[in-house]
Amino acid sequence: MASLNKIILVGRLTTNPEIRTTMDAVPMTRFQLAVERMRFGAAPKETDLVDVIAWRNNAEYASQNLSKGQMALVEGRIQNRSFETKEGVKRYVTEVVANNVVVLEGKKAAKPHVAEQEPAKTEDEGGYLGEDLPF
Repeated sequence: MASLNKIILVGRLTTNPEIRTTMDAVPMTRFQLAVERMRFGAAPKETDLVDVIAWRNNAEYASQNLSKGQMALVEGRIQNRSFETKEGVKRYVTEVVANNVVVLEGKKAAKPHVAEQEPAKTEDEGGYLGEDLPF
């Protein structure tokens, strides 16, 4: 049976993306989107905070064109991973790995960005920053 892992989010950035480089000189950035849930009737407004990681061209685009408070669209996949802290505590992380990032508003909302890149490396492939993680 086939499976599918795809997510499309529209929300506001809660932080400015900061670009970093892995030991293999691969650019990456992390940011968080505040995404409002759909409401029905008189239900109270709820917001989910979603962690996003972008690699290579998407990382460069996000760091140059996105800033805190801007509305953005992120298309990608959900990734679950775990790591152990320096204290030996196991932590679990769920994040969205961005395949495409689009600025939806603001003075920098010039053109959408469509990535032409190879798939992002996973932690097993050495794509993470090593001791700099977790963020």
